[in-house]
Amino acid sequence: MLSQARSRTELAFMEAGVEQDVRADGRRRVDYRDISVTVDVVPSSHGSARVILGHDATEVLAVVKADLSQPSYERARCGTLELNVEVSPLALLYKETGREVEDLNAELTTAFESFLVESGALDMEALCITPGKYAWTIYLDVIVLEGQGNILDAVSLAAYAALRTAALPGVDAISGGLDSANNPIEDFELSSTDILDAKPLPVQNLPICITLNRIGNFVVVDTAAEEEAEGGVQARLTVAVDETGHICGLYKGAGGGFPVGEMHTLAQHAVPIAKKVLEGLKAAIGLTDKKEKKGIEKGSSKLRCEAGTWRRDACVGE
Repeated sequence: MLSQARSRTELAFMEAGVEQDVRADGRRRVDYRDISVTVDVVPSSHGSARVILGHDATEVLAVVKADLSQPSYERARCGTLELNVEVSPLALLYKETGREVEDLNAELTTAFESFLVESGALDMEALCITPGKYAWTIYLDVIVLEGQGNILDAVSLAAYAALRTAALPGVDAISGGLDSANNPIEDFELSSTDILDAKPLPVQNLPICITLNRIGNFVVVDTAAEEEAEGGVQARLTVAVDETGHICGLYKGAGGGFPVGEMHTLAQHAVPIAKKVLEGLKAAIGLTDKKEKKGIEKGSSKLRCEAGTWRRDACVGE
């Protein structure tokens, strides 16, 4: 992904450290960098979140917006999801060409969209208001502001927080009378304009990504930009794990591969890591049973992961 050349001495030093379970920044092979999560950072959206991995390192902003539209004939009872992931050309530590950035955008969008579709996390039928007439179209735009390692995982964390805290206004279908062609007149109205009455998106078991990277003879998670520079990571496998611990997708990154016989073991290795990250992420965004049932109150919260221990820093209401 990154193109800075590495000397053999640098690579040997990094691989020796990984072998001893001590990476350049002091982390163990299975440790994430500090994770900071802030929700409701874009007031004009239906949901938003910013995730930062490390100290001002990888930074991702996810924004959810919704609009009413007419569903397609083939999926008359379903809403739609439009997903786009974009990396800022100035986001990468080791700059790439414009074509490489475009390819990276396409790769990230395709990979994460496949995980969301395969997981079935978003109930498309619940987005329908009047079959064939009105349904919600959900726009999920993810922007990578700083891309200093482990971008796909950060994209999934930001998208998770944004989707889980997004809320839609209550809408009721109404009908009455006939038009000039004697067809029933169907319309909708807002049931309430109070933000506290907004309904959370119909999502459940959203997945997040855990990317396993082979450096030398060992696998590490949450690689920093320096580790991903040319020659650092020999193989990459991203595992999508949902809230129940179910593996709902695999994606092989560019470069070398893992032996087929090891794929199942590697994927299972990602499950406990994902559960730990999800536990902290839910705490960070204040996701409780009460809020899941009655809607998400607007506000923001932050959480950091230090040496594998989650700690909530602040909670600021708006």
